[in-house]
Amino acid sequence: MPANNALNNEEDHRDTKTPDASCDASTDTDASKGIDNEGDDKGADDDSVCSDDDAGDESLPSAAQVETEASAEEDIGKKINQLRLAKGYSQRKLAKLAGLTNTSISSIERNKVSPAVNTLKAILTVLGSDLTTFFSDEWKEPKARVVVTPKDLLELSEAGSRVSLKQVYNCSTTKNLGFLIETYQPNSSTEEKIAHEGEEIGTVIEGKILIRVEETTYLLNQGDSYVIDTMKPHTFINPSDSITRIVSAHTPTTY
Repeated sequence: MPANNALNNEEDHRDTKTPDASCDASTDTDASKGIDNEGDDKGADDDSVCSDDDAGDESLPSAAQVETEASAEEDIGKKINQLRLAKGYSQRKLAKLAGLTNTSISSIERNKVSPAVNTLKAILTVLGSDLTTFFSDEWKEPKARVVVTPKDLLELSEAGSRVSLKQVYNCSTTKNLGFLIETYQPNSSTEEKIAHEGEEIGTVIEGKILIRVEETTYLLNQGDSYVIDTMKPHTFINPSDSITRIVSAHTPTTY
């Protein structure tokens, strides 16, 4: 059952704000190339024994080269994640602006796939960077905070939205859990049928909320909690004339 004044065009109900400058990601070590071609096995005879000449073939990558290039490839997803969070963009918003799918951005950030050069260029353009700075020696990882003050929270909703989604972001590059402080103005809602990988758990700390998961709707009052599989299309609706507040956590840190 839809709510009045539903939030329009919200990016996976998590969108944009530039964070405190102390959390901004800088540029990176030379991590430009993953291993695209390992090289075919060459020169092996029927007994699978290599000759001395084959062993010294400089065209074959050394173990050190393989290790270095593999590490470089693994850094790409982490650095894109840092730049995206520094912009306050949701994966959905970055995907839309770069002309990609939300699933593609998620896979790249988690290093499940290595992006093609043109894809990486498109992503970096949206994030205000380029290939040169992305793979330079000046990259410095932001220092993780222990305390996150209200001014450090990332507002992920668009300006003017009637739903506020503030992310507790401490600049960590290894976090596995996302945490949100959510505020729903009277008769507001997220966009219809959001779906993303993972699990979400939350508690209503003020007001009430309707949660529609696929074709089933649940009404939660203050003190009630929910656990949902976020792969299933879902919508959050405040059906009342009062403000609703929720705290929620989700894993993995995709949204």
